Amino acid sequence: MIKAIIVFVSLLALAYANIESEDAIVLIPHGEDPAITKNRIVIPQIKDGPQPPLPCIMADSGTHEHGQTFRKGNFHYRCNNGTAEVIACVAEDMSVIQIGRTFIRNGIRHKCNVDGETVTYEQKSTCFENGVHYDVGESFRNGSFKLACKDNGVAIEGCYLKNRTTDVIRLGESVVIGQHRHTCEILAKGKVRYTVNVLGCRRDQEVYSEGQIWTDKHIRYQCTETGTTKVLGCIDDGGLFIDLGRDILIQGVVHRCYRINNTTFYHRFNCENKSLHECVNNAPTPKRVRSLMNRA
Repeated sequence: MIKAIIVFVSLLALAYANIESEDAIVLIPHGEDPAITKNRIVIPQIKDGPQPPLPCIMADSGTHEHGQTFRKGNFHYRCNNGTAEVIACVAEDMSVIQIGRTFIRNGIRHKCNVDGETVTYEQKSTCFENGVHYDVGESFRNGSFKLACKDNGVAIEGCYLKNRTTDVIRLGESVVIGQHRHTCEILAKGKVRYTVNVLGCRRDQEVYSEGQIWTDKHIRYQCTETGTTKVLGCIDDGGLFIDLGRDILIQGVVHRCYRINNTTFYHRFNCENKSLHECVNNAPTPKRVRSLMNRA
């Protein structure tokens, strides 16, 4: 991607210099030393009438007659009585941009601007997003995301806070505002996700804070930082904890903690003189579990 090309030249870039004698006018390119330059034109003086319009002489471009137009570099000139005046800018593909005008072609913004006695031609890459061209370095909003036009295309810089027009969270960061956590999360393959989660967890009309652990009907839960409830395991009346997905045989009593679909069960039953494997294989199925399995 082209970053930027900026070329500037004097609006009257080649105003003629002249050395007059009684019989001739000597024209040389603007800025060259009259004493040593080899680029010169000698014009006879008209003594008995008006002097005809003078041609223009330009270094590395040659001589151009009055009224003639010509191109040098990124500028289009017209010879006006010895002075080459810039009348337009010229792109690399020979497109002509009039002074004061801007146009975009193939993702490149071309601009021909005049400021005082200076004409500037600018060629800059742009990014095209949702029908709009943006210059490199320019930022803009698309939904919840702050985007920026970079040299290699559009990049996500952050996430806008919900219902805010200027406040942005940087990539990979999160902020807490009131009772909500706002996160600008970087996902796989360059994707970004903006999420808003209520702080704490709500369950059966109770609100639990982040990290808080509680037990309800032999099931032990924990509130995560994203506001979701995580099942840690099961616990019996005596305080014995069983990890989710494990079975324990202690003193002829089997304790089971398992999940079917999205429901967690704690199952306790007597099983003496057998191994844990035998007890589990011959375990009675609680009525609630049978009902759930039948629905499935």
